Amino acid sequence: MILVVAAVLLTGCASPQFTYVTNASDHTYLKVPTSWQAIDQKSLEGAFGLDPAFSASAQGLWLAGYDAAVPPSLQHLLGTDASVPALLVGVKDNPESVRGQFSLDKLRDLFFPVSPTARQSAVADPSSGLNDFQLFTDDVLTPGSGVRGVHDVFRYSIAGGPPQMFDQTVYVNDDASKVYMFFVRCSTECYMQQQKEISTVVSSFTVREKP
Repeated sequence: MILVVAAVLLTGCASPQFTYVTNASDHTYLKVPTSWQAIDQKSLEGAFGLDPAFSASAQGLWLAGYDAAVPPSLQHLLGTDASVPALLVGVKDNPESVRGQFSLDKLRDLFFPVSPTARQSAVADPSSGLNDFQLFTDDVLTPGSGVRGVHDVFRYSIAGGPPQMFDQTVYVNDDASKVYMFFVRCSTECYMQQQKEISTVVSSFTVREKP
């Protein structure tokens, strides 16, 4: 009995393994390893075109980025190569005028061309810088709780860089007033080597539009 209590106490005093990233108002949750560090928020918001004179929430967007590299870098998230995992999670408010446009293919293509139609357009555009596409997973998600979405795992080479793996989940709520977006990326070698850790992060991405 003493050993059991001691084990519980030691477990309780151990360093946490994960950082919990939450947007409570939009019921969006994610956990990342504590060794992954937050990407500079101002740089992240600037890369997505937000006006620094106003808060991100006032502009209808919540974003967070994390990088397993030290120091964390926006370039690992949005550049040509990430040798260790980097991730983006966000929630975007949609104006009423565009809510009818959110098909499953639009969710697939939110960050990169993944649907056949979007890929054809990318191939025809030499300025896209995207090559070496391969689709590994394409699942339609119907978890209930007022959301539906897609989960895609795919590969691209960007602007001549080494092949990169992307593990992406995108949801939209029932009236398409919000899009919930997440992806984690790194090189193909990194993705294979850190598959277990990446899968834990991916599976933790949770959205509950309805209680």
